[in-house]
Amino acid sequence: MLLKVEGYHVTAVGSLREALQKARELDGIDLLITDYHLQDGETGTQVIVALREELQGVLKAVLITGDALSDIRELPRDPYLRIASKPVKAAELLTMVGTLLAA
Repeated sequence: MLLKVEGYHVTAVGSLREALQKARELDGIDLLITDYHLQDGETGTQVIVALREELQGVLKAVLITGDALSDIRELPRDPYLRIASKPVKAAELLTMVGTLLAA
């Protein structure tokens, strides 16, 4: 809702499979926002990697997590990825989105 109120066009999906299907249907994806832990053991990092492969290019992404896992902290430096810790404040998320979209 926050992003829609701010004027962004938002498409929600519930799984990696749905995300790949939408990526094929849509005319580009400007930004992905995903939780780290998803259904059926899927992770947000898997979604990011799969969509980048599907789109064959840069996909800007925000990964939201409540974990302090070393896996997340040890993700390679990626100028098109921001990691947000839960609970995410609206202003923080909007700043991340704005910064990534401007990059």
